[in-house]
Amino acid sequence: MGSGDGFTTDISELRHICNVKDVYRSTNKVNFIRQMVKHNDWSTGLDSMEESLFYLVLQVSYDIDLAKVFNLLSSTNKW
Repeated sequence: MGSGDGFTTDISELRHICNVKDVYRSTNKVNFIRQMVKHNDWSTGLDSMEESLFYLVLQVSYDIDLAKVFNLLSSTNKW
């Protein structure tokens, strides 16, 4: 049916390639669904931890050294 007026499907197609096709290619094709779900859980967990760390560094306990470690300073603030 295509996409609605003014919308594109490029983003969802790209996410499908990253989340499904690339992960499937990295499996050994035996019990691939289990391997893909495990990879998705692992990836989601890492994303969650990364977001939590960024929140803690920027909002809760901002420290210039931690910001340097996570490359969270703007290009004008880097020393």
